[in-house]
Amino acid sequence: MLVLLISVWGCGDGHPARSPVTGSVSYNGEPLHIGSLVFIPVGGGPPAQGNIDRDGNYFMGTFDESDGVIPGEYKVMITAMTSEGGSGLPEDAVNGNAGPVSVIPEWYGDLENSGLVVKVEPDKPNTIDFPLTDDKPKKTN
Repeated sequence: MLVLLISVWGCGDGHPARSPVTGSVSYNGEPLHIGSLVFIPVGGGPPAQGNIDRDGNYFMGTFDESDGVIPGEYKVMITAMTSEGGSGLPEDAVNGNAGPVSVIPEWYGDLENSGLVVKVEPDKPNTIDFPLTDDKPKKTN
């Protein structure tokens, strides 16, 4: 009975149960040094988001920065912006007067055209890597 109550109540914080989601993001074989990811649930519900660190790694959170992701299927969009002429490193982040420039193909930042769909499994850590390239992915439904 206790196991059933815990699974219904989630993580004890009043939110649905979540699974840890971490991984890496690379672009043309090199770690992406800046950017963010958004997971939008296919069947509805709260999205999850994460930031890419200097080494190309990320972790996802739904209700706070690193609390994990509700299990299910998600469409994913990834953005990585820098200042015009910037290298894509965090110190080149967009400043007030420079126009933002994407360091990855812009379709990755378009939920309907990114081609990125993932499944978050319940009750276990999920490691999901995103090896991005210049090849345009097939459109997801």
